[in-house]
Amino acid sequence: MMELNVWTSTHIQGIPTFDPTTHKWTITVKRADGCERILHPRHIVLASGQYGDPRVPNFPGAEIFKGDIHHSSRHPEGFEYRGKRAVIVGSCTSAHDLAMNFYKQGSESVTMIQRSSTYVMSQTNGLRHLMNGLYDENGPPTEDADLFFSCIPFPALKTIHQHLTRLIAEDDQEMLSKLDHAGFQVDYGYDGSGLFLKYLISGGGFYIDVGCSKLVGNGSIKVKQGKEITNIVEDGVLFEDGSKLEADVIVLATGFDDMQETARKIFGHEVANRVSKVWGLNDEGEIATMWQSMSSISPSLMVESGHEGLWFMGGNLALTRVYSRFLALQIKAIELGLD
Repeated sequence: MMELNVWTSTHIQGIPTFDPTTHKWTITVKRADGCERILHPRHIVLASGQYGDPRVPNFPGAEIFKGDIHHSSRHPEGFEYRGKRAVIVGSCTSAHDLAMNFYKQGSESVTMIQRSSTYVMSQTNGLRHLMNGLYDENGPPTEDADLFFSCIPFPALKTIHQHLTRLIAEDDQEMLSKLDHAGFQVDYGYDGSGLFLKYLISGGGFYIDVGCSKLVGNGSIKVKQGKEITNIVEDGVLFEDGSKLEADVIVLATGFDDMQETARKIFGHEVANRVSKVWGLNDEGEIATMWQSMSSISPSLMVESGHEGLWFMGGNLALTRVYSRFLALQIKAIELGLD
């Protein structure tokens, strides 16, 4: 529809290299028909998703566990574990979705291991305060909603959302009280700024409740809170306080590496070590590195990705619709010598 050239089933061969004298990359790709092509672009945009490979902690003893142990990204349907004891390492979005799935599919017991606090808001109350009248059937055109969503400087947005987070918590008081009674530790984001700033800074650490919090609150899903795992044994998990949690399946809802590590896999250590931190807020209160590169003419004029001709593209739909345009304009400006 957009008249773009798209090569599917195409893979990078070897490590791309960059020539600082010609300001061009050399990259070899292999297409579905087996044909290899050598390309020399001036720009490469890494749009591989905001998150990288699964982050899998190395727990001593995992190799002797008699049940199944895997990362949340590789989890099958919960019905395979009907009647089994399920343990989930983590307490954010993936962990809640998995716990609810295990419970509904008839697992004997479901326990989340919460190692640090989680921001929780209900979908109904949270989105009513944060997005009401913006992205819905009665809202403005999407372009206008995107502009409104993206035009507020993040430090100002933090102040606004501190107020909204208090209102959401007041409406969610009954749910939050039951979570506290169940031993689930809740926070309210960075300096009480709630969901969106936590997403911008860390990319995770929250759960928008669509039903699991009720199961945690009434004890249907258990919580093991605040104790570090020392090792895994044949039939469960041992903790630093000497306690043991028996399990038939352990799922690691432990998150993902960032895009810098994705760049490392594709471009090698030399390039990745030059790349700035990707995502989170920088010292100027803007999203770090995303949608930006280093200018070969005057690097001081823009925030650098750390490597000329290398760009990072990610974020949710509202952010990518806005910032993809600015990324393209920056490339156009460089090609016209206007940067």
